Amino acid sequence: MHINAHLLKISRLQRSRSRLDPLGDFELWFWATMMAGTHALNATLHHAGLTSDHHAFAMQPGVYLVPQPDGELTPTLCAAGDVLHIGRPKIERELPADVQRMAKAMETIETYRDPCVREGQAPTPETVAVCDEALQECLSILRHRISE
Repeated sequence: MHINAHLLKISRLQRSRSRLDPLGDFELWFWATMMAGTHALNATLHHAGLTSDHHAFAMQPGVYLVPQPDGELTPTLCAAGDVLHIGRPKIERELPADVQRMAKAMETIETYRDPCVREGQAPTPETVAVCDEALQECLSILRHRISE
C-alpha cells in the first residue's frame, strides 16, 4: 500500500478506537490498536526506503494481492512491501534507530494478543495503558518521519 493509504487507514482505525470502551470492547479495541500500529510501521518502513510501497495488499510473507486492470486482485509473489507483523517478512536491511523503537513498541502490543484475545485472559487497565502508550509511540515516530 502507498503511504497515504496507510495514513487513511490509521485515521479510520483511530476514529473507531475512540468509540470503543478499551476494557468492555477489548478485543475490537486491541485489533484496531494493533492494526493502526502495523499501518504506522508500514508507512514508516516505506518512508525510510526499507520496503516498497507498491499498490498491493499483504496476504502472507512474500504473497501480495495485486490489483489487475479488470479490478480483480491476483495473488502474486513480490519483494517485501507491507509487513504483517514484526519479522513477517523479515527486513534484510538494518533498521534506523527510530524504526527499531517502533518495532519494539509493536512487539509490546503483540505480547498481549495471545493471552488477552486468544486465550481469554481478562485485560486490565494496565494492559490498555501499555498498549495505548506503545501505539502512541508508533504514531509519534511516524509523524516525526513524515514531517521531515
